[in-house]
Amino acid sequence: MHIEIYVDVLFLINFFMIYFIFFIVNKLIKNKITLKRIAFSSFFATLLYILTIIFIPYNKILSIILISFIFIVSIFIGFKPKNIKDFFKIFLLVNIVAFCVGGGSIALFYYTNFNYFLNVTLENFPLKFLVISIILTYIIIKLFLSWYKRIFIKKQSFYNITLYKDNINVTLNALLDTGNSLKEPITKKPVMIAEFIAIKAILPEKLKLIFYEKQEDNLTKLLELGHTADIRLIPFKSVGKENGLLIGTKIDKLEIHTENKIILKDVIVAISNFSLSNDNFYNALLNPELINCFN
Repeated sequence: MHIEIYVDVLFLINFFMIYFIFFIVNKLIKNKITLKRIAFSSFFATLLYILTIIFIPYNKILSIILISFIFIVSIFIGFKPKNIKDFFKIFLLVNIVAFCVGGGSIALFYYTNFNYFLNVTLENFPLKFLVISIILTYIIIKLFLSWYKRIFIKKQSFYNITLYKDNINVTLNALLDTGNSLKEPITKKPVMIAEFIAIKAILPEKLKLIFYEKQEDNLTKLLELGHTADIRLIPFKSVGKENGLLIGTKIDKLEIHTENKIILKDVIVAISNFSLSNDNFYNALLNPELINCFN
């Protein structure tokens, strides 16, 4: 049987598919690889794949080895993994996404009526269905990871907490932030962070006014408060800001609702005038030392 292969069409289809597999993986791992680098690694992988098809006789086991090798080299070129653990994570995701895209395309074609609505046949299957399958795969994986994060990870990383000050209390959802190493400079006590909007009920009116007017960087305004608000200035460093200051206030009591309730007195809370969570799932960041001292 004579089979005609159009190399340009085959190259375009495979480049398109590999590019979007790498694009999806890059989004999932939240890497900052440029689209040009993804395109270059995809081009390299596609070129090797086409050369393999043309010059190496087909063998099932050999094909699996060669395709794995192509992906390995392309991952090092495109993603620049920092270590072997990082590499295996990317390699596993690439294969999972590739399987989902390929398998999803075939399943979509045979088990739905999309071929009727889109006028898809086996001859023009790849281009149209790969696009649909890639988009659906990305959406499904994102939804799964979001669900996994909410159901499993939050049980270990999130806590309901209650803050008390002057016979008023507020309850927040807090993330145990391993990157939060803030300490009050004088007492060296660990500091937690909370959103202004979430804790404004327990703050004095003068302090609330400063945050409403977004004057939290105005030292003159802070000095006018005196000692009435138990003000603390907490230095911090972050990406893009080498030397910053957060306004903190001392609260009477912090309750962390674990299996054995943790109760802490005179905790310092740094106040953020910005949202701490992209999806508003939590509104406070717990310093790990506040938990570890009871474990």
